[in-house]
Amino acid sequence: MAELGLDSRYNLVSSLKLVKDNKLVNFAEICTEKNPFMQDIPIVPANGAMSNEGSRETSLPTPQIIKIGDGHNSSTVKWDNFTENISLFVDRASIPKHVLDIMPDKTGYRSKIENRHIEGFSQGVCNHFFYGTSAATPEKFDGLDVRYKTPDNSSGTYDPTNPDPSTAANFGVFDAAGTGTATTSIWMIQPSVDKFCGITPANDPKMGISQEDSGLVYATAENSLQRQEWRTEFEWKIGLNISDIRSVARIRNIAAAIASIDESIIKLIYQARNEIFKGSEPVFMYIPKRLLTHFQVLGEAKQNVIYDRNNIYDVPLYRFGDMVIRAMDALSISETAVTAV
Repeated sequence: MAELGLDSRYNLVSSLKLVKDNKLVNFAEICTEKNPFMQDIPIVPANGAMSNEGSRETSLPTPQIIKIGDGHNSSTVKWDNFTENISLFVDRASIPKHVLDIMPDKTGYRSKIENRHIEGFSQGVCNHFFYGTSAATPEKFDGLDVRYKTPDNSSGTYDPTNPDPSTAANFGVFDAAGTGTATTSIWMIQPSVDKFCGITPANDPKMGISQEDSGLVYATAENSLQRQEWRTEFEWKIGLNISDIRSVARIRNIAAAIASIDESIIKLIYQARNEIFKGSEPVFMYIPKRLLTHFQVLGEAKQNVIYDRNNIYDVPLYRFGDMVIRAMDALSISETAVTAV
C-alpha cells in the first residue's frame, strides 16, 4: 500500500465522512460492535500462532479432616488437556470502476458497500461461534453446538465438579421437549478470560482483524473479460476458547413457532442460571429474535422482562432476572431436535 496523502482514499478529509453516530469508526470497531455477541466476550491472544493449548480442571480439590498434629496428602484434581483452533475468516468487497465513477459521493458509496460486507462478516463469525464444526473442514473451529449438543433427560446438571464422561448427555444442556426440524435454543454464557473468550494469534498486533484498501485493480468480470474495480480486503483470525465448561448452558428443543413456545422454558432458564454458573461474572442470555417476541409478550403480561436503555452502547437491553438478553440474527430457528438421554 502507498503512503497516505491528501490524494489517497484514507486521509483526514475523507475519513471524517466515515462516521457512525457522529463519531469516527474503523473496521475493528464496527466488526465488534455491530453484533452484541462480539462486544460481550473478551478476545485475548492465544499462546500459539493459530491455536491455544491449555488444561481444564474437571474436578475440584476436596478438603480432608485430620487429627491435630497428623499429616495429610495432597488432594487429587483431575485435569483435561485441550487445544482450541483459530480460523481465518476472509471477505472481499469489489466495486466496478465504472459504477463508482458515476456516484456523487465516491467515498461514501464505498463505505456503504463495505459496511454491508462488515455486517455480513460479523454475522458469519457469530454464526460460526454457535454452529461451526471441524468435522468435514479441519480449518474450522468447533462452535458451541458441537460441544453442548445432547440434552440430559433428568436435570441437565449432574455433578458440575466431576461430570461423568461415560454419559451420552452433555453437561449443561436442558431439554424443552420440542421435536422436528423447527426448534431453537437459548444460550446462556458467562464470558471471562478464565472461562469463555475469543482467541486471536499470539503474534498479531491487530488482534486478528485487518481491513486493507487494495485500490484499483484488474479483475475478471461476469463475462469472463477483464475490468477495473476498487477492492477492499477483510480478514479476521479468531477462535473460541472454553477453559471452564460451567460457563455455558443451553436450553434446546424449543418449538420455534410463536404459538407453540411453552412458557415452561422459564423454569429451565432459572434452573440453568442457578445450577450451572459459578463466580461473580455476569451471565448473558442469547436468543433468536423469535424468542424475543415471546419474552416481550410475557413482559407485557407479567412484567418479568425489564426494558432498559441505560447502557454504554446505547442499545435496547432486556433483562431476565440478572441476565442481559441479547437477540441475535445469527441464531437459528430451524434446528433439528435432539432426543434427550
